[in-house]
Amino acid sequence: MPSKKQVIKTYVSKEEYDQISATAKQCSLSMSAFMKAVCLGHEIKSRTDQQARLELLKLNADQGRLGGLLKMWILDDDEHRIDVEALLEDLRRLQRKIIEKVRSI
Repeated sequence: MPSKKQVIKTYVSKEEYDQISATAKQCSLSMSAFMKAVCLGHEIKSRTDQQARLELLKLNADQGRLGGLLKMWILDDDEHRIDVEALLEDLRRLQRKIIEKVRSI
């Protein structure tokens, strides 16, 4: 059964071809799918951005666990309570920054 899809041809230089190919690979798309998405104005997220987002989310979770441990320490040790509360506030500030970065990607 013949395909009802239309073909669009375009001519590009070697440098342009290499750039399009590299960008498509970065986005984990075939060149055809990448060019179609770009031409139709779809938002394209690169694999690098997705990996960065995952790493930031993991970091945020690690800080959350660390905060939980510090809270447990506060309950057990009144002597260092002020220092631990300051550390917890620093962690909260860092978590807010991480969340802002994740949303911007």
